[in-house]
Amino acid sequence: MSWSEFNLTRRALGGLAAAAALGLAAPAATAQSVTIRIASVNSPTAESVMTAQRVADRITQRTEGRVTFQLFPSAQLGTTADSLEQASQGQPIITYTSASFMARYGVPELAVVEGPFVVANNEEGERLAFSPLMQGYYDRLAGTAGIRVLALNWFDGARHMIGSAPYPNPSDLQGVKMRVPPVETWIRTFEPLGVVATTVEAAEAYSALAQGVVTAAESPLTGLRASRWYEVAKHITLTGHFNLFTGWVMSEAAFQALSEGDRAILLEEFRKGGQELSAASEALAGTIRAEFEAAGVTFHEADLDAYRAATAGFYSAFPNWPPGLFEQVRAAATGQ
Repeated sequence: MSWSEFNLTRRALGGLAAAAALGLAAPAATAQSVTIRIASVNSPTAESVMTAQRVADRITQRTEGRVTFQLFPSAQLGTTADSLEQASQGQPIITYTSASFMARYGVPELAVVEGPFVVANNEEGERLAFSPLMQGYYDRLAGTAGIRVLALNWFDGARHMIGSAPYPNPSDLQGVKMRVPPVETWIRTFEPLGVVATTVEAAEAYSALAQGVVTAAESPLTGLRASRWYEVAKHITLTGHFNLFTGWVMSEAAFQALSEGDRAILLEEFRKGGQELSAASEALAGTIRAEFEAAGVTFHEADLDAYRAATAGFYSAFPNWPPGLFEQVRAAATGQ
């Protein structure tokens, strides 16, 4: 059996599994009550998790109880890859992930939107996330991996460096043991800066920083507040190098098993949730900085021009990207 035939068989079986899990006798049957698991590696206090709970409550209300949810934060259902595997097999599960993480599932172009300094602000990010360019990628993802994007506009703030020392210039990272997730975009961004890239899952990063397994990491301020990494690393350098296109995806088979109206409600509410998270993250930035400074954290400005120059090679490092992709993405983000 070829790989394409295997994928078709897996998706067909996934559709049957989803129909059974969702209580549907056949694709044309009327949808019955559905319980969907929501999985995240983030802690229950993370803004993304708390916002997801509010989104879930609204969906349940709008669907008059036809669609309900169970929330599993803190990697209770395993890693992001574990949850995505369940989703691709047709299980009724919604997973928090990012565009670059999804790029490994047959749509490599998705990784470009999480390149360094690719969007200037959340407005550009929102426009890009729902552009025809990105929608085409989402449809390909559904076809190749059996995974449906609900929304990737859950911007929780620009990501900054945190560590045992400041890193105002890219050269300051030479030889630094840095926590890097097992995602190609991160690795291709940071390894040229001379870091010793060390793969550590998010749930283990606190102890890795505390024990010196790594001496640096990066995260948005909201993420640092939820994970409490600032307790064991007291220097934050404001690089703003990434604004990740994070959000929620689910089984395409489970998505299609819902009624058309309920599918529309899911898409609307998860997009709205992303807009709420983005606004909340922007509003919280000043408050979080004050909290961190009171806890002994020192903030440092970065030479952003130097960081842009040092990471510019990222956009020519992926041989499987079509020519002109970066220019297409920038046009979609700016609406030009």
